[in-house]
Amino acid sequence: MRINTAAVSAALLALALVAAMTGCGKKAEKDQDSAEKFRVPDSLLTPIEGYGITIDEYHPVNGGVMANRDIELHYPPSSIARFIVTTNFGVAFNARKKVEQEIGRPFPGRIVIIGAKDLDEYRFLTRKEWWYYGVTQGDTLYFAPFDVMMKRFDVTSQRPISEIGLTQKIAQMALRNMSGDKMPLWMREAVASWIAGEKSILEVQAIEWGRELVGFNPAVDELEGILREASDRGETRVSFFISYRMLENLLESHPMSEIMAFAGRLGEGAGLDEASKEIFGVDYGTLIGTVRMKGEFMDYLGDALRDNSVPRGGN
Repeated sequence: MRINTAAVSAALLALALVAAMTGCGKKAEKDQDSAEKFRVPDSLLTPIEGYGITIDEYHPVNGGVMANRDIELHYPPSSIARFIVTTNFGVAFNARKKVEQEIGRPFPGRIVIIGAKDLDEYRFLTRKEWWYYGVTQGDTLYFAPFDVMMKRFDVTSQRPISEIGLTQKIAQMALRNMSGDKMPLWMREAVASWIAGEKSILEVQAIEWGRELVGFNPAVDELEGILREASDRGETRVSFFISYRMLENLLESHPMSEIMAFAGRLGEGAGLDEASKEIFGVDYGTLIGTVRMKGEFMDYLGDALRDNSVPRGGN
């Protein structure tokens, strides 16, 4: 019988192809299994993916920038800054999100955050000392060095000062935007601190400096001057606390929603007295008289100094 060599060759080729395809399939399945085993969990990818990053650039001389549609974070040319930039952006992202929920958009467009390289550069950019978190100018926040702020903690809440400071400053930006920059400074500082959860720090600072400032209780105009200048560390920090206590006194009779409505009316063009009468039922001067601390700060300080449970430390 004559063998058809062409047919045999075709059959052998078909068998070879089937074997090859089967082998490739098994190899592909094996590779897929291996890849699945070493795949990075979604839980580790979610934070950075959730930030909506549109810009992520770094230059060894000019530094780097990370941004999304709401935040543009600039950081200095250093290995430490480059290493922690994602963490810092996450802190800013969460701070801005909290502020928008509590107040509204901090600024109509993107806010710019510039982290100083070191404390000398921070002093040059802001004319402020290390103990002052940051300075806002329009849509830009000049912030203390991120690595320094991340190392400092509120001993009560165990939160880094970078988180508290960014939230406080972004909240102030939002309150300025809402009120057309007409909200009284003491109230703006206090509301921003309330949103940032800064009370425990302010209490510790009041105790720290209150010993040296016995009888310190400036009128509201003087209080705002101290807050605006922020040149004397002790007076400024105690003034932050007094402002916060004034806010707490106001909150005893008026909810935060009314304080936000007051800021909103100022932003719509109302004067202090007009907005105060409309929202709080009295003119602004009378309002100040009802919330201003008289001997209350010294009473608080005396009680706190006698209370051994009061925490020490903080910013």
